Amino acid sequence: MARVNEVQLDFLHPAGRGSRLASVLLVAGVLAALTTVAYQRQLSTELRSRESQLEEMRGMSRRTLPSIAGREGDSAETREQIKKANLVLAQMNVPWEGLFAAIESAEDGDVALLAVQPDVRGRGLLIGGQGRSLPAVLNYMARLQRSQRLRNVVLATHEVKVKEPGQPVEFSLLANWVEAP
Repeated sequence: MARVNEVQLDFLHPAGRGSRLASVLLVAGVLAALTTVAYQRQLSTELRSRESQLEEMRGMSRRTLPSIAGREGDSAETREQIKKANLVLAQMNVPWEGLFAAIESAEDGDVALLAVQPDVRGRGLLIGGQGRSLPAVLNYMARLQRSQRLRNVVLATHEVKVKEPGQPVEFSLLANWVEAP
């Protein structure tokens, strides 16, 4: 006759690898859940911050620019001074950071800027610089065109400096700039 081995069941003190693995998995799951919640809160805070920045920018784009109004009895000289003052006010209210960021983001080591002259009233921009070669200048123009702020970038003038080492190309670009979408 076959002998049956005695089985001992102790539910109060489980032993073996299974119970340790379950504890480790439980702790790992709790840590993963806490990390996910912390990350979600961080993203939520960042989203609220970005939304407030966007709303502030929208408000800035809707505002009217300050200007000085003349009176009917003003002399020609006074009217001319008011015109100049309004031009200065318009230049002060240009979002320079975004415009310069667009220009700087297109730069590389092959092009050096020498001048940036914005036309506030016409939203035009004259960029003067020097490039290593004509293809380098054309590539720079293409990068400017792809920016969010500049449109209709055209090469106004260019001159190859044949007497200088490396024969750099001096250029002038014209572009129209737009405010952030």
